Amino acid sequence: MSENQSVDTYEKSQNTGDEKLFSDTNISTKTGRLVRDAEIVGQGKYTKLTIACNKNYKDQQGEIKTTTNYINALVSINLKEAFEVAKTLKKGDWAYLKGEDRSETFETAEGYRKQASTLFAYKVLLKSPKAEPTNSPE
Repeated sequence: MSENQSVDTYEKSQNTGDEKLFSDTNISTKTGRLVRDAEIVGQGKYTKLTIACNKNYKDQQGEIKTTTNYINALVSINLKEAFEVAKTLKKGDWAYLKGEDRSETFETAEGYRKQASTLFAYKVLLKSPKAEPTNSPE
């Protein structure tokens, strides 16, 4: 038996049907608060969202610090249920997004190369509306 045959036999023994289904997956889930109201764009074909995802950590001095990532997302009108939820979201709402990340590289007017990522969401849930301020009697 040649070396290539033994490698092929080993790979076949290691790959079950389920593993082949998950090669090169691009599924992303995000939760965060909307930084502005949802916006209908692209002649009504998409809802555009931006959420802020916070991460708390302790620095070397033991102080709690927060970093924030801003996630841009689009929801297609072809995904009726997700689109209907997405278009109603308001600034401060806590939302759950699930979809596929896509990134593109472009050149700015100044000649710099930049990269931008967008989550193309196919599932959108309102986890919690923005808390309304309560008027306390004085």
